[in-house]
Amino acid sequence: MAAEITQAAPAPGFLPLPCGAMRSDRAFTVIAWGVGLVGLVLPLGILGFLLIEGMARLSWAFLTEAPAGFPLGSAGGIAPAILGTLALVAIGLGVALPLGVAGAIGLVEYAPEDSPWVRVMRFGAECLAAVPAIVYGLFGYAVLVVLFRLQISLISGALTLGLMMLPIILIGAEEALRGVERSLREAALSLGVSRFNVVRRVILPKALPGILSVTLLAAGHAAGSAAPVMFTASVAFARGTPALDAPVMTLPSHLYYVVSEGADLEQAYATALVLVVGLLLANGCAALLKRRLAR
Repeated sequence: MAAEITQAAPAPGFLPLPCGAMRSDRAFTVIAWGVGLVGLVLPLGILGFLLIEGMARLSWAFLTEAPAGFPLGSAGGIAPAILGTLALVAIGLGVALPLGVAGAIGLVEYAPEDSPWVRVMRFGAECLAAVPAIVYGLFGYAVLVVLFRLQISLISGALTLGLMMLPIILIGAEEALRGVERSLREAALSLGVSRFNVVRRVILPKALPGILSVTLLAAGHAAGSAAPVMFTASVAFARGTPALDAPVMTLPSHLYYVVSEGADLEQAYATALVLVVGLLLANGCAALLKRRLAR
């Protein structure tokens, strides 16, 4: 007896969308593309404007000489401002990076996940990351400059920037550590490896790309902030190598002084161009480093 072969019924075709739904879909597509193009054109337009206005003054002498002229900044270069910015960010990172990574390790690896204190600390870090930069500047002035009598100096500004970078690094490092597979922790602990060695040899190498990326982003954010250093470290003119107990020039504050004095807009555009290109390079290095270390 021949076996009966039953054929499955053909699947029903997709019904066309109603006219109203199709119009809404087209409108949403146009709006999404428009918003995306605005988000792309706006920063490119700012960069292009700075290139057009400031490229004429950009030279090796501009990058290696001190400001000159009257009003100050109408001639010369921005070398002391570059050195001061790099010194502030480097010392600030030296304070914020170990504290931020250590705090993230404590929250992720040692603190109980369901602890209310962990939620409170995480909420506090998120609030501190959203605090305006000028608030950090006022805090640094009141506590470091006045209370601890560190005066307006490189160390006061660096500690203030370190406080500003700390919650950003803490949140980013915590997310990077939480992104490591739980199975790696469980496998290492089941073999009798101490938690310290698990963190040092397993967790941190896996989370390193994310930690370095957020560190560079925090450094770029600090380098472009004028308000914290204007209250704690900035001065209109400085010569020589930055010293811990002396005020320094920075790129954002120098840009503010040049514009407010009406010295030379071309000098201001060139200074802004150097600052923006530096921040773009920092962000690009962060993305490239994260991609390379993640391989």
